[in-house]
Amino acid sequence: MKKKYMLLLFCIVLLTGCGNRESLVCTSTTESDEATSYATLDIDIKDNKIYDIEFTVDMEFPEEYTSQLRAIASNIQASKPYMEVYIVDNKIRMITTGDRDDSFLGIKIDQEITYGELKEVLELQGYTCK
Repeated sequence: MKKKYMLLLFCIVLLTGCGNRESLVCTSTTESDEATSYATLDIDIKDNKIYDIEFTVDMEFPEEYTSQLRAIASNIQASKPYMEVYIVDNKIRMITTGDRDDSFLGIKIDQEITYGELKEVLELQGYTCK
């Protein structure tokens, strides 16, 4: 009897599915005289809707800026309160999750878009996506 219930449960999950989930990871690198920024966008899509976004930027500065990293990180935190700002391995790491009010990334949670459309838009903005 227990085997029948397990088989029935398996069939229900198989037939209904868990939703069409995909994850899109896009990266970009920006260089200037003061720093090199490595950005990563990790976007989860389910049933052609964005349901989670994590945006991470690692800023790498030349050695002469090492003593100023805390002050730079504090300035970033003050000007971008929606981001978490850390110093990791002599780099400044900024992380934001979700874009609740469409103010930063320009991508709204629950926005209806396919994986292919989102990938195309981000690649047009200079990201490399996989």
